[in-house]
Amino acid sequence: MNDESHISLPALHEDLSQQQQVQIHGGRSAARRAMAAGREGLNIVNRYRILIVDDDAMAREILKRILEHAGYEVMTAGSGPEALRKLHEGIPHLVVVDLMMPEMDGFELCRRIKSHLDVPIVILSAVAAVESKVEGLQMYAEDYIVKPFEKEELVARVQRVLRRYGESAGVEQPEVVIDQDLQINFVQHWARVKGQQVTLTPTESKLLFLLVRNAGRVVTNETLLAKAWAGDEEAYEEGLRVHISRLRSKIEPNPSKPVYIQTKRGVGYRFGAKVNYPAGQEPMALAG
Repeated sequence: MNDESHISLPALHEDLSQQQQVQIHGGRSAARRAMAAGREGLNIVNRYRILIVDDDAMAREILKRILEHAGYEVMTAGSGPEALRKLHEGIPHLVVVDLMMPEMDGFELCRRIKSHLDVPIVILSAVAAVESKVEGLQMYAEDYIVKPFEKEELVARVQRVLRRYGESAGVEQPEVVIDQDLQINFVQHWARVKGQQVTLTPTESKLLFLLVRNAGRVVTNETLLAKAWAGDEEAYEEGLRVHISRLRSKIEPNPSKPVYIQTKRGVGYRFGAKVNYPAGQEPMALAG
């Protein structure tokens, strides 16, 4: 397998002592650039947080350095269950998922993430079969990258996905405080209303996540229908209205005169309250 495009790299840290085959396209110079990225003084141009999920420790480290070199904050997980636990620490702006993992494969992890969070996903896979690509792109992912790949290609695709999400790639905290009467936990599916905790369904939690992440802006009915329901579920505006009504009954002081979830008739809905983010965690636009 060793040639100019498939190279054997030594471990990047002392605790990764064994050599492994890592499929990064571009030859030895690309590998050297990836390895050197962590040693260079870099100007961080954004605060976007990316979660890398791959059971291969060497691949995780190389991917981490490539994306850190591009200016991103990077978290890593070695399995699907570990990735789900990471969501309780902080919601990433984008997840990079390897498909071929033991215990929980990449598709199952994507399904679980998308069931309650509208977080963009980029799939990495050595599987180039059309069926796998179609399933990944139709059901879960914003992009599907086949290994081996160029370092620059990975960065460009990540940037494109985040740019597509734009300023709405926001809420980083699993739990946000709206005001003294309302707190929301998007990962555990609950809201605390005037000190009383109420349970949210996964769809209610996802709708609220979409609205809060775009606080102050109208989110169209089409966008909510496309993003809040799984790819294999049919969704209609009447069903959306029913879910919004139930959500209002749970979180609004007076559901008939909503202050949080406001209707823009014929267009969509807007979260009308200001979201109080911890210092340094406000939503931001992608630099460049």
